[in-house]
Amino acid sequence: MIIKIRPSGYTKSDIKRMYIFFGCICAALSMTCILAILSWPLKVVHYEVRSPKVDGPFRVVQVSDLHDSKFGKDMSQLKSEIDKAGPDLIALTGDIYDDKLPNDNTTELMRYIGTRYECIYIAGNHEFYDTGKWRTNKALAESLGVKVAEGENFVYGDITVCAAAKRLEDLYDDQDQAVERCAEQADRDSFVLLLSHYPHKIDDYRAYGCFDLILCGHAHGGQWRLPWSQNGLYAPDQGLFPKWSGGRFDFDDTTMIVSRGLCRTKHKIPRIFNRPELVMIDIIPE
Repeated sequence: MIIKIRPSGYTKSDIKRMYIFFGCICAALSMTCILAILSWPLKVVHYEVRSPKVDGPFRVVQVSDLHDSKFGKDMSQLKSEIDKAGPDLIALTGDIYDDKLPNDNTTELMRYIGTRYECIYIAGNHEFYDTGKWRTNKALAESLGVKVAEGENFVYGDITVCAAAKRLEDLYDDQDQAVERCAEQADRDSFVLLLSHYPHKIDDYRAYGCFDLILCGHAHGGQWRLPWSQNGLYAPDQGLFPKWSGGRFDFDDTTMIVSRGLCRTKHKIPRIFNRPELVMIDIIPE
């Protein structure tokens, strides 16, 4: 004789509903894990920007929002992709060092690129969340050959790079003042490239009327992104359905490129349909 034991108080239909409920939960969790895994690999994104102001090609690799994330042993994957690109300039557009994580991965990358490439680093918001730690990391990056800028301009032939970040040692300095310093010093006859962490300030940048190209980060691609859309679901300083969370935006007077960033380990919420990206921009004659 086979005796079927059923939990006291539960009917067959109750048990069936429970199985369906837990099956749906398991399916949803499995799908989330699959999407997260598919959104894990590094992606290299390539843009071309044409201008009559340049006489020859100039390649920029943008590294943004790394937050000490790991890309292979000793950062081998990022190193390899950067070497393949062979950039004239590496632009590090903020949140490279993290305010809480150990930053061993970031330092390893800095050690590698600082001796091989021209590198300009502007701080984002996370560097300034712990100014004592940022003071140490800033000095370390500079000792490794990386230029840490705080509102200065750098000239490479017919390209002026405006590196806008607030001054660490000036409590009254801010991002807006850094952009203003850069704009005032820029040679407007050259191709002017602005590095600034915050894409939501695009209207302020455009008001200066001198930036031909703007590179930003900060928004992490919205973290979750619908596969057919350019922008994500949420970004800091922009809220839900942000307008400027990743990709290329062309205006009459300038182009803004927003990196979706490289961070994939800091946040508890996984990236979905939003792979970490290394951005490569070729500035070429029109």
